[in-house]
Amino acid sequence: MKDKEKTKEQLLQDLSELRHKLSEFETAVIEMKLKVKSFEKNEENLHSLLRSMDDLVFIIGLDGTFNRFYQESSREDLFVSPKEFLGKHIKDVFPEDIAYIFQRALNAVDAYGKTQDFDYFMVLKDKKQWFNAKISPFKSPARDYFGYVCDIRNITSRKYIEEALKESEERYRAVMQQSIGCIFLADIESQVILEANKAMQRLVGYTSEELSGLSIDNLIINPGKKDIYREILRTLKEHLYFIGESKYRKKDGSSVEVEVSVNIIEYQGKKVFCVVSRDITPRRLSEEQLTRAATHDALTGLLNRQYVYERLANQLAMARRKKTKFALLYIDLDNFKEINDSLGHGLGDKLLKAVAGRLSSIVRREIDTLARMGGDEYMFILGDITMAEDAEKITENVLSMVRKPFKIEDIKHHITASIGISIYPEDETNYENLIKAADLAMYFAKAGGGNSYKRYKQDMAIKDLPR
Repeated sequence: MKDKEKTKEQLLQDLSELRHKLSEFETAVIEMKLKVKSFEKNEENLHSLLRSMDDLVFIIGLDGTFNRFYQESSREDLFVSPKEFLGKHIKDVFPEDIAYIFQRALNAVDAYGKTQDFDYFMVLKDKKQWFNAKISPFKSPARDYFGYVCDIRNITSRKYIEEALKESEERYRAVMQQSIGCIFLADIESQVILEANKAMQRLVGYTSEELSGLSIDNLIINPGKKDIYREILRTLKEHLYFIGESKYRKKDGSSVEVEVSVNIIEYQGKKVFCVVSRDITPRRLSEEQLTRAATHDALTGLLNRQYVYERLANQLAMARRKKTKFALLYIDLDNFKEINDSLGHGLGDKLLKAVAGRLSSIVRREIDTLARMGGDEYMFILGDITMAEDAEKITENVLSMVRKPFKIEDIKHHITASIGISIYPEDETNYENLIKAADLAMYFAKAGGGNSYKRYKQDMAIKDLPR
């Protein structure tokens, strides 16, 4: 009889351990799904950014076939429709001599694992067009797919300037000054700027006379004391030109981010640097706007629902690794619908922004996370707490801050909030259940009249809420 009872105890213990392992497995699966979703979202943002760039970006498969194209197919600078090359081999897209250059570059990427770049020209729309192609190895961590990234840029204007210089310095100077590209020439040995066109003068705010005589060091800002001059020389030894990004110091002391293309040309009987620059400030702003739009709420500026799930997964992984606790606060404003209905959505939006501002003031940077979940709901992740009382103290502070009147359009408005609290790992061990627990506790606080908080308890159930 004792053996049977002992066996039963062992079975119960095994069952408990199995449930624990299943819970850990479920959490791991959820986190993996979350990371995949996050990657897909970031990949989508990257595609949007690539479509906004001037360069044409392609993915070429290992077999030399054009598989993907990231720009808008309606762009005016496209000489060939994507339909004419997608799914086709480079030999079917380019003339034989250019296809040979592309294939040789692909082979070099395979052999050395390094980016290859080269210039080529084609007669398109009855006009000679020059292009620079840059081919790099490509791997996508979300899929077992790999091949090459092919970046193509039209450099016809730069080539015209070089050809004009070969014909005569007078013709070169006319072409250079008329170019919309920012161009200057510099002595290789002394690094002194010899002359600059009008576009370059406008970019940095100097006159032609002021630029002539300045050194490259006076113009280029070297972050971290990076010697871009030596980097350019080193690159030019291996390639015919240098392409990189830097910052120019303007006359008024401000700076402008630029992409620079440098090659060596003959000028007045000696070799000099020909530097063609492009202001990439609009591109940087586009990158920042894309990132912010993907991660932040447009109205309040807080993190949005999608991105806070990623933060929550990271918080969960860190807490599990360090064996620490964190709390989740689900905040819902009381009777906010009545405010919207009676005073209008415009004022309601201002009130939501004001609440977000107050809540942001108590966020501990690098530890806490605050997000708007939509409507009048907010989520507060309190990182690295030692006990439940810590979360309750902050929650009381949140309630107190919301209770204080908000002055909007010269009128004081009084509101309150209901808050639910769940704590990892005491209440739940995966992020979905933590959210559900905090949300349920919030409804119990609201059912009790609002203007209060409830800590989640295992015996809470939706059926027990008043109808």
